[in-house]
This record gives sequence, C-alpha cells and structure tokens, in this order.
Amino acid sequence: MTNQAITYTEQQWVSILEDLKTLIRIPSISADGFDPAPVTACAQAIVHMMKQAGLTEAEVIKIEGVHAYAYGSYLGAGPNAPTLLLYGHHDVQPVGREHLWVSPPFDPTIRQGRLYGRGSVDDKAGVMVHLAAIAAYLKSGNKCPVNFKFIVEGEEEIGSNHLHLFLERYRDKIQADYIVLTDTSNFDTGIPALTYQLRGIVATDITVSTLRQPVHSGMWGGPTPDPVLALCQILARLQNKDGQIAIPGLYDDVDEPPNQVKTRLQALPFNEAQFKQQAGFLEGVQLAGESKYSVYEKLWMRPALSINAIEASSMKNVSNQIVDVARARVGIRIVPSQDEERITQLLESFLKQNPPYGVHVDTKPARGTPWWKTNPQGPAFDAALRAMEKGYGVSPVLVGCGGSIGFVQPFSDILGGVPALLIGLEDPQCNAHSENESLDLGDFKKAIHSAIFLYEELSKI
Repeated sequence: MTNQAITYTEQQWVSILEDLKTLIRIPSISADGFDPAPVTACAQAIVHMMKQAGLTEAEVIKIEGVHAYAYGSYLGAGPNAPTLLLYGHHDVQPVGREHLWVSPPFDPTIRQGRLYGRGSVDDKAGVMVHLAAIAAYLKSGNKCPVNFKFIVEGEEEIGSNHLHLFLERYRDKIQADYIVLTDTSNFDTGIPALTYQLRGIVATDITVSTLRQPVHSGMWGGPTPDPVLALCQILARLQNKDGQIAIPGLYDDVDEPPNQVKTRLQALPFNEAQFKQQAGFLEGVQLAGESKYSVYEKLWMRPALSINAIEASSMKNVSNQIVDVARARVGIRIVPSQDEERITQLLESFLKQNPPYGVHVDTKPARGTPWWKTNPQGPAFDAALRAMEKGYGVSPVLVGCGGSIGFVQPFSDILGGVPALLIGLEDPQCNAHSENESLDLGDFKKAIHSAIFLYEELSKI
C-alpha cells in the first residue's frame, strides 16, 4: 500500500503544490486589527481540500467571536484500527515590513528550491502534508490503515485563546489514540526531527508614566524625568552580566536536564558560524545568554528573556519633547516545571520595584502559553522515527523547541496523556514569523512520504 501511495504523490506533485499555493494566497492573518474574512475563507478552502482528499466528514467550525476551525474525519479503517488526531493551523502572522519581501508575501514564488510566502512553512505546508498523505492512500485505490480526526485551527498565531471553548463543545470530535502535530521544526534542511519538549511563555506589558502631558525638552529637560530613560533602566535590570535573568527566585523551579538528555544534546552537531549565519547575526555580534550552558540548552532547556515591543513616540513624527508615557512588553520563555502564574507574579513585582525617580509603573499580564514535555520512548515514538528515516532517507534526531504551542498540553490532558508526536517542516533558513518566510520543497515532499509511512507504522502497534 505504501509504495502505491508514494507513487501517487509523485504523480500528483504539481497538483499538491498548487493546493499549497492556493492556501498561501489567502491572507489569513488572525491578529487583531486585520480582516477576519480571509481566515474564514482559508478554513473553507481547507474543508474543500479535505473532501477532495477523501475525508468522509469535513466542515468549518465557527464559534461566536472565534476564528474558524476546519475539521475533517475518516473512520474507514474500522474500529480495530488506531485513530490519529492530526493538528495544524491555517492562520498566519502579519507580514511585517512588506518592503523587505523579495516577492509579495501572499504571492507564492519558487526560488532555488524554496517556496516563498507568508504561511508557506508555518503552517500551511504542515496542513498539506497530511491532506496529501491521506489522499495518497484513499485516491490510489487503497484503504487507509488508520482512522483520522483532523483539526486545523484558526487562532494559533494569537495564542489559541479560545481553545477551551472548542474543547468544551467538541470533545467528542477529538477522541483518539495518538496526537500528530505538524507545526515544529526539523533540525536542519534534510535532517528530520521529533520534538519532545516545548517552552511556554509568559508576558507582561509595562507602562511608565511621569507627566500629565509631553513637555518641551529644551524648556524642561534636565530636572524632568524622561519615562523612556526610566523604562530603559527598569528593563536593563532584568538581565545580569552573565546573561541570567536577574529576577530573584525565577530559577528556583528550573530542573537540570537528566544525563540522558545531556548526552542527547551533546551528540547534536553545532557550528557557531553557521548558527549565526542562519539566524542573521550582523558581523561581530556575539552569542548571548547564560555563559555556562550550551546553545541547545539555552534554546530549549533554559528560560529566556525578550523585549517583544517598546514604544513611546514615533520616529516619523519625532519632535523635541519629553514624552509623558513609555511602554514595553516583556516576555519570558519558561521551561518545564516552572509555574506560569508564579513567574508572572515575580516578573510584575520586579518591574515595579524601586522605580527610578519615583516614576509611576503599571503592569498588565498578557495571556500565556503553557510548556509541554514528554519522554520520547515507546512504540509510537519508535514508529515515528522509523517513518521519518524512511521518508527522508537519513536518521532523524530528537530535539527540544524554544517556541510555544498552546494546543499540545490541553489536548494531551483531555486525551489522557496519549502519545503526542511533534514533527514539522521549519528549518533554520525558513524565516518563520519574519519577512521572506519560505519552505524547502525537497523536505516538503519527504515529509509527505514520512506521513504515509507513519500511518502504516502506527497501524502495526
């Protein structure tokens, strides 16, 4: 069956690529301030593709005030076959600085073996991997060896804020034996990876106020405290010279990785020059973070601080004044064992402590995302590793992920801790969330083949 399915994908490759391009052309940005209609249109397009692939149930799920989900299922493998809960998302990030895109963000364009466009790799290709793999079985005259329930979310890029509503209303639609999520990264182009750990995130907005209104910097500058400078002083306190987050108590519940994990990390190759090149470091810029930990530990196993936004006045409308208010969003990536609420409280307390010049400091927490981890051992993980090796032709690796995916922990909990297999298509060159996002087309095809093998491997357990 798998040979026929693989042959089918080769025959239908141009059509598969065109379907992906169709999805990329839809500007399904879920962030506030953007037209929600394209998000619904994208869900509708995916439902149409689900029906074309042979899923027996396919529908757009709308909850009031929530971006549309696409849902499909296939139970034709029978009651004795395992059921896979497949997950992806069809919403995308805003395009950022549009003038930096080499080709328009919603005009999919192929250059040097990569497909460029917003959502190409995060996560519309992940959705297409399973649509293509399912079709490869059902449209090549074969019975699929496993059952499917396929959820494609419309709010992942804004934190899956209404996921609890979906779970409450559609619990019956998600019962499954395995979770397969296709929204993480490969270790490198051509080297597949299975992710066993995600960091979570907490964030707080800080507002520093000093005046009732802006004032002339010449007439009042000197004795008048500048809220921007005060905000910078507060933010600078957050990290010490060794790269540690300087909030007392923050590391109290951070566990050192066990020896097995350390051995696994040490076995992964690392090239600092290549890492800097892939991340886009400017010449002379050095690595940051805690000096006594490796780059992979800092990326996956340690908390990380970032200033996600800062604002006070506009460069476009700049004038010689001391502004009255300055704001920033402070984010901390938290690691397994850290408590989201406790870290948020520590962060807010630290930001308000001893404000310079007595400036007024207010904080407001943003919605967080929980961390997740699993022990990547057992028949399901072995099956996934075998499938990826067959699909890519090289041995896969086990990795952590510094990012956060709000879907994983809630669904794992509600399904009683069934194995969750996290795979994906991002690579160090893909520019996900940035300008010129792209997908390696060779890995896209290999990922489809891997999914075909994965269904067969899981059916044998």
